[in-house]
Amino acid sequence: MSHHNATLNFSHAPYKNKASLSELDREIEMGELRLRYIQLMRDVHKTLGKEDAIELIKESEGIWEKLTS
Repeated sequence: MSHHNATLNFSHAPYKNKASLSELDREIEMGELRLRYIQLMRDVHKTLGKEDAIELIKESEGIWEKLTS
């Protein structure tokens, strides 16, 4: 079969309705926030040193748990 004659059928696409699109947008946003959080924690470690960074990271994890529960 030639790819020139092929048609795409997206009727089975998992994110075809608005509710699913908003869920996908939310997942993308959460992924971006997680990445930024990790970057910030890495920067804290580089700036403060190991011991202070560990203390701050533990405290921030507690805050994160409260925010996401």
